[in-house]
Amino acid sequence: MTLRKTTENKVAQDLDIPVISIRRLLSGETTDPRISTLKAIADYFKVNIDQLISMNSETAHFGVMTQTKPLFIPVLDWDSAKSIDSIDLGQWPEWIPVTIGKNETIGNRAFALESRPSMYPRFQQGTIFIIDPTLTAMDGDLVLIKLRENNDLTLRELFIDPPQWQLQPLHQGSEMLKFSKEEHEILGVVFLTLFYNRKMRPLHTEV
Repeated sequence: MTLRKTTENKVAQDLDIPVISIRRLLSGETTDPRISTLKAIADYFKVNIDQLISMNSETAHFGVMTQTKPLFIPVLDWDSAKSIDSIDLGQWPEWIPVTIGKNETIGNRAFALESRPSMYPRFQQGTIFIIDPTLTAMDGDLVLIKLRENNDLTLRELFIDPPQWQLQPLHQGSEMLKFSKEEHEILGVVFLTLFYNRKMRPLHTEV
């Protein structure tokens, strides 16, 4: 455990967590760890969960979050997402495990949003969008748009027909928008869509 010159036994003792749990987590044997345990370890090393995940991948001293093991993404509500840049995601209470391919990467500011009822029938209630603010929007992407006039958020499908960028609605009841940097801000691109048969229940960092 080179992140901080210590041992599994010392970490287990300091955190009052069984050493076998620490060992399984750090070795990667546990592929779906408790979020509260991850948070406790992150706090112990004075990093947030995203930084802990990055350290795991880079040092190979932690088996969590490598290859197809789950990433933990913060789940925001639509109001919180309006001010994503000012949120300390390391202290956010609600997270969801997400599995991506071993050759895929996702930005450390990625977050999740649950679908709105108005997105039905294209997206069932409980659909989760994983949004990455670091991705460059491309033709055909689903993008999260902030309307500068009132700070409202809308999820739109981007169609690029140079020189115009069109923001198509997800249902026929809304009008198409012509993208303008003066009127619209792209907060992120949908990296992954998760479909659930019922309302999603995110994990909490506290027991």
